[in-house]
Amino acid sequence: MNLHEQCLLRYLQNPDELEYSTEILKLNNFILEKQFLLKHFVAKSSTFNYTERMK
Repeated sequence: MNLHEQCLLRYLQNPDELEYSTEILKLNNFILEKQFLLKHFVAKSSTFNYTERMK
């Protein structure tokens, strides 16, 4: 069961905790977005040659 399914199940069991589940999902989405950016843009655009000396 993934996080979204867990939050939905938690909400269905305890409707009062909708705000808590929503905040958890927002935080998770924020983290996933940052990981995506790091993986697809930063890592591919920054290629370093560690054998060359810095001038």
